[in-house]
Amino acid sequence: MKPTIEELLNRYYAGETTVAEENVLRDYFRYPEQVPTELRQHAPLFNHFSDAQAQQSSTDLFAPLERQAARPRAKIRQLTSWGLRLAASVTLLLIGFAAGWLYNQPDPDQEASGMPAQATSIKKVLAFDAMAHTSASDRIQAVNQSYELDQADREITQLLINTLNFDANVNVRLAACQALMHYENEEGVREALIQSLRIQKDPNVQLTLIESLVAIKERRAATDMQRLARNQQVLDIVRLKAQEGAGVLMASAHS
Repeated sequence: MKPTIEELLNRYYAGETTVAEENVLRDYFRYPEQVPTELRQHAPLFNHFSDAQAQQSSTDLFAPLERQAARPRAKIRQLTSWGLRLAASVTLLLIGFAAGWLYNQPDPDQEASGMPAQATSIKKVLAFDAMAHTSASDRIQAVNQSYELDQADREITQLLINTLNFDANVNVRLAACQALMHYENEEGVREALIQSLRIQKDPNVQLTLIESLVAIKERRAATDMQRLARNQQVLDIVRLKAQEGAGVLMASAHS
């Protein structure tokens, strides 16, 4: 039995959906006017990725096909004899061996940069243009893999910051926030956490950021927490936590 849209949404927000299931959700929300009223709140989230994917497709994916279609068609020569067919089979076999050998060779660019394969894998999954092709669970796994790196370079921390700010899935953003705490002393990370508190709308992420900034005693965040505490548009629990966090940070500044 196929899961319902409500079940897929529950799995999506839990970070458990596959790429195929997320494609089902994107297709379903492609036309918000056809979506039941109680589910329309989810439409902008999935349309964002559909639009981004379509934009990339129109500029990157379709262009080579259009160029190929514009070329004059080469005359196709049919393999009519067994000898030619045998020669073609041998050629394909040799190409297969060559491709396998090349695939197993170490990446010279990676070796030259000293970049571990794990870091390369993380960057591929967390790249913004890869987001539409990876599941939330894939991205959470990539974020968690960052803990195993001996040292995160600037690109890794920037990808984690982008994930914290722009990933569509709340659980992925929460995972990115916790991973950034692991690299709190890396360049730009503390400032990014403060900036993120200004733009996050989800209460779970807001609460996690407040707790994180208090834990690392980032006193510069006190002003933003005070502003959040006065914002009547956020949940009471967030405003109370922001007020409490601002108080702790301001008290630590005078101690």
